[in-house]
Amino acid sequence: MFKEERYEKILEILNEENYISALELSKRLFVSLPTIRRDLAELSTRNQIKRNHGGARKISPEHISPPFDFRKTVNYNIKRKLCEKAAELITDNDMIFADGSSTVLQLAEFISPKKSITVVTNGMPLAMSLRKKGVKVYCTGGEICEESFAAAGFFSEELIKSFNFDIMFFSCSCVTENGTIADTSLLENTLRKAAVNNSKSTVFMCDSSKFNKSAPHNLMALCDTDFVITDFCENCNFDTKNFIII
Repeated sequence: MFKEERYEKILEILNEENYISALELSKRLFVSLPTIRRDLAELSTRNQIKRNHGGARKISPEHISPPFDFRKTVNYNIKRKLCEKAAELITDNDMIFADGSSTVLQLAEFISPKKSITVVTNGMPLAMSLRKKGVKVYCTGGEICEESFAAAGFFSEELIKSFNFDIMFFSCSCVTENGTIADTSLLENTLRKAAVNNSKSTVFMCDSSKFNKSAPHNLMALCDTDFVITDFCENCNFDTKNFIII
């Protein structure tokens, strides 16, 4: 049995049983225990399973981030409008942090090099789009997250700490029912926290499909952001004093 076939079989088993030990997988798939452990390590790296107590556990759907190429097409027109509105907050000579989310990616379309701004981002696609337009841009470097093409980790955080930002643009996986901004990626969220700490103003951009959802890693309270740009307004249970509705 080839590796990818074993990966598929392991995922099938976990869909049915939720948890299974490495030893039991070894017996069922007729491969050595070291081989199974390597398989589980790879699936864990891909964020398809969670390793747990000598075995593996299925990851809840809300803990999984879809591929970036898929996410950037979801609600594309709304994300574009969010970014168009966000760009109105940029002033000449601003030092900006923009995260690597699929929402903030569209911001490049509305940033003019004439404003003489500088953008720091952990998003590889955003960095390339801005550079093509002639905008001065720094890419944080660091570990590249496969599901987002965004850099994160120690080296990224150290670079972020060396800047003082006038404004920060960011998004996340969801806003929970109690008004907490949360994400599926611990590394990217940790980087965002570093940027929040070094920013005079924070702008959270979020389409209405992300409200009242769940993700494992909390970032900050929605009410602690300076601006929330969204298409969300009907039956809102949150304090909307800092909302900008497109």
